[in-house]
Amino acid sequence: MLNSAASTGHAVAKYALTMTLLLRTDDNDEKQKGLELYRKLDAAGSLAEGKTRCFSILTMSWPGEVQMPRIEEQHTLCSSPRCSTRGHMPLLYDYRRRAAERNSVHAFGGAAHIPCIQCRIDYDLQAFVNLP
Repeated sequence: MLNSAASTGHAVAKYALTMTLLLRTDDNDEKQKGLELYRKLDAAGSLAEGKTRCFSILTMSWPGEVQMPRIEEQHTLCSSPRCSTRGHMPLLYDYRRRAAERNSVHAFGGAAHIPCIQCRIDYDLQAFVNLP
């Protein structure tokens, strides 16, 4: 059902499918498909809309009922030894979350400023599993 909605161009379904595929640890081909979808959403400028609307759907439609997986080490996409931000996305996410709780200006921006697309995906996965 999610596949068919995403294939018809539904932005939220594409975002949810992308995150679901990227969380897969048992199928590298599916993870690559998720990476490809993420890049397409990023290029089209649809990531923010997909994230916002997915958050609305999950938190308002099914509050307390959505069970998200935990992020483990095998979910990390960035594996470049030269990447200066690799492995720091959980810390950035926690910093942004705490800043949001204090209504600080530092809560905004996410990981959009990070040049490594795989680190941005790692950040977005942290945000996705912590939506509800």
